[in-house]
Amino acid sequence: MRKVLLLAAFLAISCCVSAQDMTHGYQHWYTYFGNMKIDSKWSVPFDIQLRLRDGISNKGQLLMRGGLQYSINKQHHVLLGYAFVPTYNNASNTWLPEQRIFEQYIYKASKLDMTHRFRLEQRWVAQPGKPTETRDIGDWKYGNRLRYFNRTQLPVFHQKSVTPFYVALQEEIFLNLWGNEISSLFFDQNRFLVAFGYQFLPGLKADIGYMNQVVQTGSGAKTMNHILHFTVFHNFKL
Repeated sequence: MRKVLLLAAFLAISCCVSAQDMTHGYQHWYTYFGNMKIDSKWSVPFDIQLRLRDGISNKGQLLMRGGLQYSINKQHHVLLGYAFVPTYNNASNTWLPEQRIFEQYIYKASKLDMTHRFRLEQRWVAQPGKPTETRDIGDWKYGNRLRYFNRTQLPVFHQKSVTPFYVALQEEIFLNLWGNEISSLFFDQNRFLVAFGYQFLPGLKADIGYMNQVVQTGSGAKTMNHILHFTVFHNFKL
């Protein structure tokens, strides 16, 4: 536990130290994570995310993602999925779609409420059309990306008894891999989240917190986004 907290503190400090070399943005993210269980082995995880820029005054991004998951046991899970991600481009005044196929492996620790996730993505990102063209979308760029995600949920105690409240620490790093036309740079982005949540039912909880996102474009320019992050988690049976 101490190592997890030290790692979270180090990442937060690292982001703050390098903040002077970045532009800053402010966003709101609203997310719903659903998991429809088919039987003891198979389930359909999916999520819908609305991401707004400049607080809530500007268009941003809409993410729709889902997949088919097989649970080897309670700790090990594998999944094949697809995502559709339209992103608003201010320069071209249009929504540019992105399509992804992804494979992932999840390991859930048995003694601590901690989740490790490794995800490999194949991405097709639409580029804006040229000013001389009438079409909004020009060509497409392809890229492979690796993501490592860690989420640790810590219960809140009252008089040595566990309450429905919890604190979540979350870290995810994105790395560009081989054959990447989207960006030739290895580092893509990093997300660190601290959230406070409440467990309403065994299969329903929600949390709200602060996310620090550092994004690097293909040109090397970096942006630090300060994000108000609201999430609902919902597990249910078919």
